Amino acid sequence: MDIDTTLLQQVLSWVVAGGGAGIVTYFAMENWVPDDLLSHEGKRYLSLALAAVLAMAAFSLSVLLGYQPDPTTVQGWAESLFAVAFVATGLSQVIHGRMKLRE
Repeated sequence: MDIDTTLLQQVLSWVVAGGGAGIVTYFAMENWVPDDLLSHEGKRYLSLALAAVLAMAAFSLSVLLGYQPDPTTVQGWAESLFAVAFVATGLSQVIHGRMKLRE
């Protein structure tokens, strides 16, 4: 039996840069957060924050496991995490537009 040892690396890469954080967050918010718990605007901001946090956590785990190069300075870490969060929140908006606004 062949085991794909790159699966975790691929999943983390998808979460960080392939829209995975936005997709996971979108479906979590749609299925697990009741509509009466938060306003639509509240759900939107919470989903943006969750997508950013999920992507930054996946990036950090990728660095820890050696899949991504280690940012060597505090500035490198700050810039990397900002970029990851920025992309994740942007992609989450694209996913929302594609899934919700097409209805």
